[in-house]
Amino acid sequence: MEQPDWATRFSKTIAQELRRHRTARGMSAQQVSDACEGLGADMPRTVISNIENGRRGNVSMAEVVILAAALGVPPTVLAFPVGYEAEVEYLPGKTATPLEAADWWNGEKADEEWALTLLRRHRRLESQIRRLYKQIWEQAIADYRWHGEPGGPEAGAAREVAEELTRELHELRDEIARRGLVLPPLDGLDRPA
Repeated sequence: MEQPDWATRFSKTIAQELRRHRTARGMSAQQVSDACEGLGADMPRTVISNIENGRRGNVSMAEVVILAAALGVPPTVLAFPVGYEAEVEYLPGKTATPLEAADWWNGEKADEEWALTLLRRHRRLESQIRRLYKQIWEQAIADYRWHGEPGGPEAGAAREVAEELTRELHELRDEIARRGLVLPPLDGLDRPA
């Protein structure tokens, strides 16, 4: 008996995960079909049933994306059974833990020079800075309320860190612009003097 090709094996995993996540959400195949239609994609109940029952050999990327959206899960969840299997074949003949495969799929270990890595770093820095300024603001309000003087030493230290991260963020934005990439909006985090 001939071994199924990698694409068929991969589609079988997607079928298993589709069924797992559909039943965990208490959805029927018809409800998933209706959700797909609500997203603008025609995916009849019979197609969903055929995928789940293995009567459909291969599942396209477009189908994985729309099914994931209909179920309210990231597409990688349907491709890699994180928490349910010890190992998956994420490429022909290449195995890893499902979490490692999902990280690969999501570009978590992407090269430092890729746009994906640069923009993730931008998002992370911006989030850190906004968190620090929120902390400074809340501390200043508390200090004023209890002591009448806003901005103690903790606020000053947090402000210094936020200013350094803001400089780093703007250097990163300069690099992103030099590469001709689209700069994310950055409201309220002006370049430090």
